[in-house]
Amino acid sequence: MFPISVSILLLIGLAFFAYTVNNRLALLKITEAKDNRFKNIPQRIKKMLLFAFAQRRMMSNKKEFWSGLWHAFIFWGFCVISLRTLILFGQGYSETFTLPGFSGFVGHFYNLNKDIFTVIVFVAVCFFLVRRFITKPERISLSVEGILILFTIMFLMITDWFYDGGRIALGLDQAEFIWAPMGHLTAQLIDKLGWSSTTTEWVSNSSYFIHLALILGFLNFLPYGKHFHIITAIPNVFLQNLKPYGAINPINLEDENATTFGIDKIKEFSWKDVMDMYTCTECGRCTSQCPAYNSNKPLNPKAFLMELKDYLYDHSEAIANGDSEAKTAALEKPLVPEVIDSEILWSCTTCRACEEACPVFIEYVQKIVDMRRHLVLMRGEFPAEAQATLRNIENNGNPWGIGFDERANWAQGLGVPTLADKPEVEVLYWVGCAGSFDDRNKKVSTAVVKILQEANIDFAILGPEETCTGDPARRIGNEYLFQTLAKQNIENMGKYKFRTVLAQCPHCFNTIKNEYPQFGGNFEVVHHADFINDLIKSGKISPVKDLNEKITYHDSCYLGRYNKVYDSPREVIQSIPGVEYKEIEKSRETGRCCGAGGGRMWMEEHIGDRVNHQRFDDLKEADPQTIAAACPFCMTMITDASRDKESSVQTKDIAELIADAMG
Repeated sequence: MFPISVSILLLIGLAFFAYTVNNRLALLKITEAKDNRFKNIPQRIKKMLLFAFAQRRMMSNKKEFWSGLWHAFIFWGFCVISLRTLILFGQGYSETFTLPGFSGFVGHFYNLNKDIFTVIVFVAVCFFLVRRFITKPERISLSVEGILILFTIMFLMITDWFYDGGRIALGLDQAEFIWAPMGHLTAQLIDKLGWSSTTTEWVSNSSYFIHLALILGFLNFLPYGKHFHIITAIPNVFLQNLKPYGAINPINLEDENATTFGIDKIKEFSWKDVMDMYTCTECGRCTSQCPAYNSNKPLNPKAFLMELKDYLYDHSEAIANGDSEAKTAALEKPLVPEVIDSEILWSCTTCRACEEACPVFIEYVQKIVDMRRHLVLMRGEFPAEAQATLRNIENNGNPWGIGFDERANWAQGLGVPTLADKPEVEVLYWVGCAGSFDDRNKKVSTAVVKILQEANIDFAILGPEETCTGDPARRIGNEYLFQTLAKQNIENMGKYKFRTVLAQCPHCFNTIKNEYPQFGGNFEVVHHADFINDLIKSGKISPVKDLNEKITYHDSCYLGRYNKVYDSPREVIQSIPGVEYKEIEKSRETGRCCGAGGGRMWMEEHIGDRVNHQRFDDLKEADPQTIAAACPFCMTMITDASRDKESSVQTKDIAELIADAMG
């Protein structure tokens, strides 16, 4: 049909696209951190099909279901219509061109589906235009780019209809369009408008070229804005983190060639970090779930990533094609505070609500912790409260700074053995710092002991040999202190024989289970929610006392989002006679953080509202008498919020509830 014109379009469009892609690849190559994301290929393919092609995360949030569904329809529509695009380019050289196997029934069936999807995509675009101009969800940023892309997609559908409709009206390719309902409807419209054959041919041909030009223009526009995710989302999902979410990447502190630790320059990120920057859709789902942002803190996960991407893009020419001086200046510029304010980093509770909400599996927590690491290890810059906490951990093995030799005092008179006295047991009960030193959480430890003794579990504690797992130190950014504590604990645990480590703190549970293996500490670890639930199901303990309480449950981030323990705590609560259990809206994957994670337990909230107050308000929606928890940090934060708000609602650990119900 138009071989010269189509060839010129393709040559210009693809040449410019190749230049742009080469520029973006050059930015990936400047990164220094290694990151192998090509292991476990079958698992990656499965997740790619589930989350990239089936768009599962787009529809996982009930509040966002319809927007997610319409977005999925646009994606699926483009998958179907992309075949049509190939056919159209081929028809520029041969009017009868079609894809192999697309003749006859297969071709007719494809045309039918293609037309159905063009209508669905058109309606989806209208839906999103209404959202941007009328309903205006808070998480959506109105941008010229977004509107331009939506209208481009709309015109792609319209030009497809008029190209087909014009050819049908002219009597061309009648056999090809047997099952092309939108083509026939458009042909009928052309007939009613009374267009001449010359006008109809001109409209059809113009639609053809506009369609191809829009496709190539769309392709070249993508790498310059947020819609680059159309190209990078599928590979980014494929390359998602398959390691335990609770495992922060370690630093090789013994590397003699290392001149710095943590991240403070754009080049110090990994290539996957840059892929995350390319892939952000700016949908704002991360920000809408962020407890820091929603309590008026400086952290906005979307903006955090965009500021890094904008810096990268603003200096892309210097990095990719500039002289050595310009390139060095761009790569060596400190990110904090020139690009990212340090308060943004310290606002994070590492709750992973942002990552759980992200449909394309962007990783935020590792980046923030890595940037904290640089501030702490290289600059010695961190909040004053964190400094006191780290000093207490370093000197006494706990954030409270209480003498390490007092760690087992809570167990006096309870008949609890230590491993030093009983070196071989079935269960090592890891009490944790809160369970050992915090007066409120000592009661939880006592309740756990009562349950273990009732079930005749052979257990012991480390006592003074136990020290902080290092979770606060690692999340604050003091990797050196964390590794020192981890190695010390692993060595002490290795002196004894036990089958299972039982932890009542999700932070201890997560650290021992997911991070100690990085240093050779491979243990079978169970949280007390799962352990107690198994004891009830096996009949080793029986909650028989009627508590007559209305209870709701607060999900700990490090137990839920990090380790997917959602059902056990609820089953434990609902096993108690007389309990009226009520779920709240912000629960499980979408539960709001209490505000204590990421070392925030030990830092004051000097900016914005208190996260624990907001979480308490969430939980009050159930009108409970008691809020159940399974984490000492959550227990403290929610108890403090209840007291601050002069509420009569009490907070209890699930172990306390079961101990009470056993009589």
